[in-house]
Amino acid sequence: MDSPYHISVSVAVPTFNREAVLIETLEQVLAQDPPADEVLVVDQTPEHEPETEAYLHARHEEGKLRWIRHSPPNLNAARNRAVWETACEVLILIDDDVDLVPGFIEKHARNYDDPTILAVAGRTIQANGNTPAAKATPWVRPLGFEPFALDGTERLQRVASFIGANHSVRVSAIRAVGGYDPHYVGPLYNESDAALELSKLPGRVVFDPEAKVDHKQMPGGGVRKASSQSHPEYWMSFSTVYFHMKHFFPGWYFWKQVFFVQFRRRVFYKRALTRPWRMPWSVLSYGYSIGRAARICRQARRERRAASVVVPPSCGNSVTEHRKAA
Repeated sequence: MDSPYHISVSVAVPTFNREAVLIETLEQVLAQDPPADEVLVVDQTPEHEPETEAYLHARHEEGKLRWIRHSPPNLNAARNRAVWETACEVLILIDDDVDLVPGFIEKHARNYDDPTILAVAGRTIQANGNTPAAKATPWVRPLGFEPFALDGTERLQRVASFIGANHSVRVSAIRAVGGYDPHYVGPLYNESDAALELSKLPGRVVFDPEAKVDHKQMPGGGVRKASSQSHPEYWMSFSTVYFHMKHFFPGWYFWKQVFFVQFRRRVFYKRALTRPWRMPWSVLSYGYSIGRAARICRQARRERRAASVVVPPSCGNSVTEHRKAA
């Protein structure tokens, strides 16, 4: 591939129920100088407004991007679609409601001149405010990694977390760990899980504050909304328990988090405390989360081992193919 970079680079934008803001984001991606070698739009929206539909169809037909229809909506499954579809060596993943700095793609890409770098966490300014590093990822210190604030300005050489709105991965590395784990539901731990899996490989994850986005956090829609629709009460507890079970069981940190910190947070939360008659149901739901996490954790290990060896067949690379198949 004839790339403007030392290594070929793809930008992937998973999207769900976004209209004008998606177009704004894609226009910024396509205006980057130097440009990406490939732009993938993994679209989980059942039906767009006419203007958005026309825009995506036109850019796809012009070859400026690949419009990939994907269902059912699932945050990490959409990311995996990009992981297995891309023909490039580096994949930059951004949310569908961000503003990019000039040279954003190049700022990510230049990190991969170093063959030891497996992934890059970019600086992200959240419209609703950034969570302090100590609260956002309390588990990194016990593992010996450097905590960082998403809006930090200092480059760090060994981290183990990133945010879905702005990170990049070496494609060979993310495929080697089986991609992003689609068992997560809701907005918690999706990216942290992938970062920890990558950190187990020879190499490292870095934080590069120059690769910056402003995340608008628009209400309604979004890939996180797609992952969290129509789930019962246990769904948030499950992601929390599953993450800690997968990465920390049977160590002391697992027991502390699951049976004290997270139990208190997921069972004795404000809504449950103001409705004490729901407390037994909250306890039962949390217990169900533990059982379900244990079962799926074993299943996920088997699936990820298989996925790291066998590359899945192509999912199809165009909206036209998808529609014909449907």
